[in-house]
Amino acid sequence: MIDPKMGKEYGYAMDQQIGSKTGRWLRRRDAWMRALVGNEFVSRNGKLVGIHLALRLSAKKPYTYPAMKTIGKALGISPRHVARALKELEDEEWLRVRRQPGRSSVYSLDL
Repeated sequence: MIDPKMGKEYGYAMDQQIGSKTGRWLRRRDAWMRALVGNEFVSRNGKLVGIHLALRLSAKKPYTYPAMKTIGKALGISPRHVARALKELEDEEWLRVRRQPGRSSVYSLDL
């Protein structure tokens, strides 16, 4: 894929621009997203929630903690469907969840 602003292909040029550690992390995250989307056993909402969470992460902050209501609103699904999707992703070991009583859970990818 070519970036119109840079006129270069993504990949190696991206590593040079943003640092090789960050570039490697982005490639692992992108491979995780492709594997999730290609998995026929994960539900549509599971894929939707997984991709949404993955896009909220970065190499500097590889975790996120949105509320289920926030995720649902962004994706146009109910918080109950979000909860089911998160449970599915956690049970299938696509996602790590650290629960915090009285606060939003913290999510990270199982890269």
